[in-house]
Amino acid sequence: MRIQAAKFGIAFGIVYAVMFFLWGMLGALFGWGVAMAEMIGGFYVGFGPSFAGAVIGAIWGFVVGFVFFALGAWIYNSLVGGSGTS
Repeated sequence: MRIQAAKFGIAFGIVYAVMFFLWGMLGALFGWGVAMAEMIGGFYVGFGPSFAGAVIGAIWGFVVGFVFFALGAWIYNSLVGGSGTS
């Protein structure tokens, strides 16, 4: 069974975007995970425990989630081969 790489990437890009947004907002509103969010902000420029940082983190999350999971699906499809029909 083959995976549609673009759809797989979009799905996990959305999951990562929501995760990064919630992480940034929880840090901004309640102070939860602020140190970790600031450390992650060192890798993902602009991400941090604020509304703007959460939005930037969501964009980063979508891009990273899409790229890595679409690439993973493409590699999987390359290894499985076949026509994609079951």
